[in-house]
Amino acid sequence: MMKRCFLILWLLCVGGLTSQAQKIVQRDSNPPQRDVEGGGMVTKVEYTNHKMIVYFESENRQRNRQQFVQSSQTVYGPGHPNAWRLYDKKGNKEYALLYIKNIKATLDDGQIREVALLDEPQAAQFDFADKISCEAHFERPGKNVSSVDLIEEDVRFYRSRTRSQQPYNVYDLRVMVYKDDMRNSKPPVQKSPVKPKPKPMTPTAQKPAPKDSVVAQTPPKKETPKPVPAEKVENFGSKVEAGRTYRLNNLLFKQSAYEIEPESYPELDSLLSIMARNPTMEIELAGHTDNVGDPKLNVALSQKRVDAVKSYLTNKGIAPSRIQTQAFGGSQPIADNSREETKRLNRRVEVKILKE
Repeated sequence: MMKRCFLILWLLCVGGLTSQAQKIVQRDSNPPQRDVEGGGMVTKVEYTNHKMIVYFESENRQRNRQQFVQSSQTVYGPGHPNAWRLYDKKGNKEYALLYIKNIKATLDDGQIREVALLDEPQAAQFDFADKISCEAHFERPGKNVSSVDLIEEDVRFYRSRTRSQQPYNVYDLRVMVYKDDMRNSKPPVQKSPVKPKPKPMTPTAQKPAPKDSVVAQTPPKKETPKPVPAEKVENFGSKVEAGRTYRLNNLLFKQSAYEIEPESYPELDSLLSIMARNPTMEIELAGHTDNVGDPKLNVALSQKRVDAVKSYLTNKGIAPSRIQTQAFGGSQPIADNSREETKRLNRRVEVKILKE
């Protein structure tokens, strides 16, 4: 009995270690970056299939207690106007902060203050801090991105200045090549099996049917049943009601991708405006894909699509607790999947109003 319990415990431990190891798919120690006087630095970057985890350190050399502003250090959570984001200058794209973990501040009197998790649009401020470190979790940049800037301000403001004054900005940070990127890889091509050619057969002579007999008719071929379309939902507008589901018509995705295109912003801003006017409103985002590729990967892809929409809203100030998510993959089509012009309609996100 003891041996059996020990074996079960050992298997659980090994399984836990294995699953943990599978989470980090790439690691970059001491990644190249451009040094800025008075700024922080990135000591390590880790990657999962969908996240870029940045390990950041900043040391404050100002020890004068009378200069309060310079001797305090602040970290901002996702959704705050000063929250970090990754900015790809070449592709003019930004990637959102998801959350910050393990924030550790060393004060000038030797005390240590820690914050385990920061996932709300709040500020974690540490007065008279000499050193601060943390790990920031971001959406993983796309396949062709080789470097990003880690910046604290809105991209439009950042681009309008010749030199950033923010102490936590890090520039030209290397991004490793994405080796296993579901977002950017082409969906697997399903080859139809090659049927062997039938051997020629000598036709047998058919006897004429006797009078008053019925000649058998060849039964018609059965058509392959099409998937049942999802229940129709209303288009999203300025007026919404609790318990109803609305489609974000102008929020469409490219095949096998979940990055939000700039032309989708007005639709999301309309949803953002409604939620801002109704601070008690809670919603559920449902992600859908077309039917190309592995159904399990499509469910994962639809989850990343709703996560991208949620990140957009939280980065604009909406509390994450007000947004729930669901992923359906390609199981609920609203249009024909045999043509691209209609298939793209199935790559969508719907909004259900849970509470007004």
